[in-house]
Amino acid sequence: MTSYAQIADIQVSYSYRHPEQTMRRADADISNQYILLTDGGRSKFYSPKTEYIDSIESTPEGFENFNTFKRVCYEKKQSDLIPRVDGSFYVVKSFGNKNIRTYDVASGTRFKWNEPLAEINWITTDSIKNILGYDCVMAHGDCHGRRWTVWFSPEIPVSDGPWKLYGLPGIILEAVCDGGQYSFVADGIQYAANPYYEIYSENNWEKITGKDFWELRRSSLENPSRNVISSPNMIVYNGISHKGHLPKEIVDYIETDY
Repeated sequence: MTSYAQIADIQVSYSYRHPEQTMRRADADISNQYILLTDGGRSKFYSPKTEYIDSIESTPEGFENFNTFKRVCYEKKQSDLIPRVDGSFYVVKSFGNKNIRTYDVASGTRFKWNEPLAEINWITTDSIKNILGYDCVMAHGDCHGRRWTVWFSPEIPVSDGPWKLYGLPGIILEAVCDGGQYSFVADGIQYAANPYYEIYSENNWEKITGKDFWELRRSSLENPSRNVISSPNMIVYNGISHKGHLPKEIVDYIETDY
């Protein structure tokens, strides 16, 4: 099973920390491993474990064989042998076309949407720190409703970064939103001609707008009848009880401008 591949010159791995997507916690307690492949003109930000499973399931034969494998593992009580996804989304930037395409999952359905590669108005500072052996400069900017503090390295003159962050004279190696609920921290860099694969089963992702996607995600929390399994449990946060999930005022998704 192969997909058309391009070549990326730089591969950066990041630890992505965030709250539970069920919004039952306000702290960043989930960690996923993501990779940024970029050549400065086009990039893909993705979870290698998730892409591996998507590649297996991209053909009817692969999908059937993987289900058979999972069933055998459950029967033998060896479920720990089953590969599992590690993060749900892909972000593909095309700097030449000034476009970002996002792939993500809501209510059990795969969606994709395009948005313009809008400029982020960064404010750089004099603060410097070393990340993975590279001197990095601090900058602040707003992206999709959140204020981000990032560290970028002019020593790697690629104007890119994790997720939808970009636009500085150096690659972004660390990014933390105000409040610390979402963060990306680089933990490895490679310079090599790495294969850059297109998204598997591209035609199986339904088109949607970003606003509709995040509204769908949030409404699936606030309307339990949409969920396969509802969550009636009470959550206590700062001495206040909440039913099922925490409200937007306490914790929201990485994009809040929906």
